[in-house]
Amino acid sequence: MVLLAGIRWDFLWQRHQTLAALFARAGYPTVFVETTGLRNPRPGSGFLRKAASRLRRAARRPRGPSGGGPAVYPPLVAPPTLRAFRALNRRVFVPRAAREILALCGAPPVVIAYPPTQTTLDLVSALRPRLVLYDCSEEYAGMPGVPGDIEETEGRLLRRADLVCCTSEPLLERVRRVRPDAFLSGPGVDLGLFEPLSRKPFPGRVRTVGYFGHLSRERTDFAALRAISAAGFRVRLVGGLGEVDPSFLEAPGMDYRGEVPHRRLPEALAGVDALVLPYLVNRMTRGMAPAKLYECLATGRPVVGPPLPALVRLGGHVYLAGSPGEYVAVLRRLAELESEERRRARVELARRNTWERRFAELEAALWSRL
Repeated sequence: MVLLAGIRWDFLWQRHQTLAALFARAGYPTVFVETTGLRNPRPGSGFLRKAASRLRRAARRPRGPSGGGPAVYPPLVAPPTLRAFRALNRRVFVPRAAREILALCGAPPVVIAYPPTQTTLDLVSALRPRLVLYDCSEEYAGMPGVPGDIEETEGRLLRRADLVCCTSEPLLERVRRVRPDAFLSGPGVDLGLFEPLSRKPFPGRVRTVGYFGHLSRERTDFAALRAISAAGFRVRLVGGLGEVDPSFLEAPGMDYRGEVPHRRLPEALAGVDALVLPYLVNRMTRGMAPAKLYECLATGRPVVGPPLPALVRLGGHVYLAGSPGEYVAVLRRLAELESEERRRARVELARRNTWERRFAELEAALWSRL
């Protein structure tokens, strides 16, 4: 099993790492290929640090996490943007990466592909896989800085893949115009990790509001978080930082805890009365199903988020807020809106969407085509 991921192994834990870990745990020799890039790097000290880190990772031998996890392969490639970069990848970097990945597999692999770039297409070709699954989890065309032909290369990957799944209904609706056989495979949850938080009863009044995940200007509604803080709530933030105005974290009421390992998230969320999913609604986010959705619901805590289609479809399980003021209004009204029945319904919905169930569905789909 080779998973061509869109992130690093040590990035915020999400679908890519979870599926790789589950395939490895089930006994499939698995290689997690870290991101081959999506856009040109921005000049500056941040770029130099990232470049140095990538070179250090590429110089090391592929590593496998303890406990029988996947091998982790950090590829050394150029960005999938300029024609010169693509030629260099095709002639030099991709053939070398393919040889090293195949040496780790020991057999023609099944490939699960993420970013639909030219580099991914070239790697798929060079690996000569038995089967290709395109796991469509993002609205890539809405992302800033992506290659100008990302829709064309995604179309080629859709036609090349033997199987296609999507993580949300909006993505599925779009993809089925090309692949009518595409199927839904949404986010999941490690129930044993998050459900214990649901045993603490709702306090009746919200004092501390929590968010865990990556903060970035492309996805995060910082105005909503500022409004929540300004309204007197304590805002606990757990996760990594993209481009964030330093004054944001210094605002009264902001409690930034930094990044923590995924297994320690429940500990970092202890004492939080309600959770928010403060996403902007734009072309990039409109098709997403937040990776942490069922993790939030499994805690039993009330969840407030924007009117993204994936959240609207959940009916009363998520409180919707269309503006910063609405976030504040909903949080203030939770004492009258919440009930034990709502809490139990959220946990039950999470219970029906575990990662074990998602993995079993994907495993069955793959075996049906082998």
